Amino acid sequence: MQTTITSTLVGTLEFDAASGFAGQVVVSGAGGDSCWLYIAEEVSAEPRLLATVAPTVDAFHELVDQARSALRGELAKVDSSAVEFVRFHVEELGDLEGDFPAAAHAFLSGTGSPAALADFFRATGLAFHQAADGDLSFWLDFGLVPEHSDEVLCVRFDADRGVSSIGWES
Repeated sequence: MQTTITSTLVGTLEFDAASGFAGQVVVSGAGGDSCWLYIAEEVSAEPRLLATVAPTVDAFHELVDQARSALRGELAKVDSSAVEFVRFHVEELGDLEGDFPAAAHAFLSGTGSPAALADFFRATGLAFHQAADGDLSFWLDFGLVPEHSDEVLCVRFDADRGVSSIGWES
């Protein structure tokens, strides 16, 4: 069965409810940035859950701001997975040029700020699933240099759109 959702930010998406949706979408108002959007089949097949997807997508910029704020807090913790994530990228991709490596080195040496480094995180994906309790579960994936690394920090949100956790995934 075909289904449709319409979002101000990504337009109209038409897909098979039994299969869900997965694809790159252009997020308006983000400089034409593209983002991977994933709607699991258990969400697309459940009208109650699917009805909340478009309004959540439309809150994309606010969610990114909220997630980036949470990332700043995680970066301020010396032993957090966010700090290890940055360290990994500096070690693995150390020959990169540009502003990110300089900001990351400054941050890791203690002369740079978490706030400045958090601005380098780019939202690369937004995913929707059904939680164990039957409610909608969603998260944003953030990458530092997505063109060179598939490693992400996954920022999960609760039912009230508050950040519930941050974890390193690949």
